[in-house]
Amino acid sequence: MEVPGMQSSQIDPEELFTKLDRIGKGSFGELRAGPFEESQIATMLKEILKGLDYLHSEKKIHRDIKAANVLLSEHGQVKLADFGVAGQLTDTQIKRETFVGTPFWMAPEVIQQSAYDSKADIWSLGITAIELAKGEPPNSDMHPMRVLFHIPKSPPPTLIGEFSKSFKEFTEACLNKDPAFRPTAKELLKHKFIVKHCKKTSYLSELIDRYRRWKEEGHSGSSSDDSDSESSNKENSESPKWSFTTVRKKKSDGRKVLNGTGQDQLSKSSSLTTVISPVFTELKQQHKEHSEQRLAIEELERNIRLAEDVCPGITDRMVTHIIARFTTK
Repeated sequence: MEVPGMQSSQIDPEELFTKLDRIGKGSFGELRAGPFEESQIATMLKEILKGLDYLHSEKKIHRDIKAANVLLSEHGQVKLADFGVAGQLTDTQIKRETFVGTPFWMAPEVIQQSAYDSKADIWSLGITAIELAKGEPPNSDMHPMRVLFHIPKSPPPTLIGEFSKSFKEFTEACLNKDPAFRPTAKELLKHKFIVKHCKKTSYLSELIDRYRRWKEEGHSGSSSDDSDSESSNKENSESPKWSFTTVRKKKSDGRKVLNGTGQDQLSKSSSLTTVISPVFTELKQQHKEHSEQRLAIEELERNIRLAEDVCPGITDRMVTHIIARFTTK
């Protein structure tokens, strides 16, 4: 597995986040001429895991693992790309709390803005494994906003269909809702599914040839090099096409993004702090003796903050509509 621009472990860390060259035909998300075989998936996953193992050993979190961010060269070379939302852990900051990533691939703890670490990448890898097998991530029929509320409250997705037991066990291990029980990238490299089904990376070059033949037959691919969108490659089916956009922090003008720093907060609703937060503080104080009511209030507050993170300014619009509704009556 290669990270674009990296030739050795001694590379300048800045290059890790700035040299994001796209190679060959493009990402796995663009090679939709047909479904992937398990041996191809295992080979892809092994290369991704090798990249993650290195990143995690350097205390870095990718935070946006998905097929569209894994690139494939014409020689079957695999590269992990798009570090636009990557984060840096340190000896003093061993977990992150920033809400970034792409909704369908986000780990529950990232959505809930709990403290999280490199195990969040392992969850996203499990979702990517299902995506490679089925052509789309779980819950892709849902609106992305709804998915953000669905993932933390629902059982983890499972790989359904005629797949090997070891493949299903691999995805199940990645998609444990408790990050403490998810294996590390290094441990997953030794998983039975990877060991048994993995082949040399040159085996993946057939995907490029297949894609080329598919294009020559008159088909067209809609993904561009800079697209964050995904679509299904299921056989004999027409799936809904969502724009699975990465939730990012806004970069400040003229500054490079390195190790997840140098990024400004998205502009949030002023009413979140001037109206909503004080109201919830009062409600929690009023119901401090009633645990069920207090928990419900806290859950509602979290969901409003989550909506604000995804759609900055939505709280101001909501408050404006509420005021308008009552003043017109």
